[in-house]
Amino acid sequence: MSLPIDGYVRVSRVGDRAGESFISPDLQEQAIRDWAAKTGAEVLVQPHELNVSGGTMDRPVFNTIMERVRSGRSGGIVVYKFDRFARSLLGAISTLAELGQHGAVFASATEPDLDYSAPPGRMYLQMMFVFAEHTRSTLKESWATSQRLAVERGHHISPNGFLGYDQVDGRLVPNEASPAVVEAFRRRGQGEGWTGIADWLNNAAPREDGRDWNGQAVQRLCSKRVYRGEASRYVDQDRDGRGAIVNKSAHPALVTEDEWQAAQMDPRLARPRKGDPLPLLSGLIRCRGCRFGMSLGRGPKGERMYRCRARHASGRCSEPASVLAAMVERHVEGLLRRELARLVTATVGVSHERDQARTVLADARADLDAFRHDTRAKRKLGDHLWHDTLDGHLEAVRQAGSALERLAGQSAAVKEGLTENHYLDLDVADRREVLGGFIDAIVVRRSRGRGRNTDAIEARVRVLWRGQAPADLPRSRVASEIVPFDFSEGEVEAGVATT
Repeated sequence: MSLPIDGYVRVSRVGDRAGESFISPDLQEQAIRDWAAKTGAEVLVQPHELNVSGGTMDRPVFNTIMERVRSGRSGGIVVYKFDRFARSLLGAISTLAELGQHGAVFASATEPDLDYSAPPGRMYLQMMFVFAEHTRSTLKESWATSQRLAVERGHHISPNGFLGYDQVDGRLVPNEASPAVVEAFRRRGQGEGWTGIADWLNNAAPREDGRDWNGQAVQRLCSKRVYRGEASRYVDQDRDGRGAIVNKSAHPALVTEDEWQAAQMDPRLARPRKGDPLPLLSGLIRCRGCRFGMSLGRGPKGERMYRCRARHASGRCSEPASVLAAMVERHVEGLLRRELARLVTATVGVSHERDQARTVLADARADLDAFRHDTRAKRKLGDHLWHDTLDGHLEAVRQAGSALERLAGQSAAVKEGLTENHYLDLDVADRREVLGGFIDAIVVRRSRGRGRNTDAIEARVRVLWRGQAPADLPRSRVASEIVPFDFSEGEVEAGVATT
């Protein structure tokens, strides 16, 4: 029984685009379904990849499809046009080679139906991707020039509006909501928390899209330099970074430079209490109710606490968690020290296996090199068979490299002499780095009792060691659905995921 083929739809920038030049996601999907009906193939159209460039192969939906191919759940990829698959020649060729290694197909719903595993088909594909990459470079250069000219004229390119301003002929003009913006900056400058300001704004200046203000949204608002009277844009200049285009007098400012700077500071960090450690679990600790990251704050008695913000751009958390920082940090570090002790005991055996893995990798590389330079083998086998055999050698090198990398990761900490006792001698920054090397996430469940910490900490905290976290955990600045974490499965030991 043949495997289903994944339909892939991508739009680099949606915004307010329309017209014949904009190939909408629905049009792309319909073309893919028409192709499936014509060819008789079973196609599963995956969620649309929106506002993602084709200049990179690292895309969330595309990565999911490739994982399905690698795991044998998908028979390949079909796209509306070649440039929906990629606008990078190198990325396209390497990904197509990987599809070939897994016996997966690649097809375009609206372009010539060729055998892309054969030389003529591969040559045609390469030509198409060269044109796609050239088109992307040309558009990118033209877009950068347009942005520069617009900013110099004081125009704003963003399709989104700004609270407190109306856009008139491309320029920003203060409106009736501008006093609310000024008050938000004033409150932040005096040390009020983001959530408190969000509650005030929900009454004083409700959002036009109907969503509630939350702490993250207010933080983004107060970080915008537009309220200083600036129009700015970042454009790609070269491979080393981006260059800023700034017009510092594009429109009337709502706040002064000092007021803007005061709103950027976190009062808890700007005026730390004596002996306060840095947030040890920042970036790792998450709320079970929504799986979003928890932030460090203070309880009613001034105690350090990790809290879920409760309100997110995609909705509200149904069970926002909070936990005493000292309690959860002590618990997590205890688990880490136990893992370090286990690794020290296992170091001798791991080192022997690692030496064997190095030998296997060296042999696989030597075989690959010898085969590549064996001209007689190429003449004997022919082009198709030779490439198939070469793919086998490449796969052997990949598997040997993966095995060595896995074994190296097991003893990465102890090879530098890091033991459970040495760990305690590290400062907070170094301990955070060690924790991040061993742990993917720390999930905290809201206490079932009336108090915040009435349940045992062991029952409220789940540590996801390296390799155990779900691939779809919410990421910073990426809209994610509110989905609770499943606590039903039992605790998994660290060594299970790394061996």
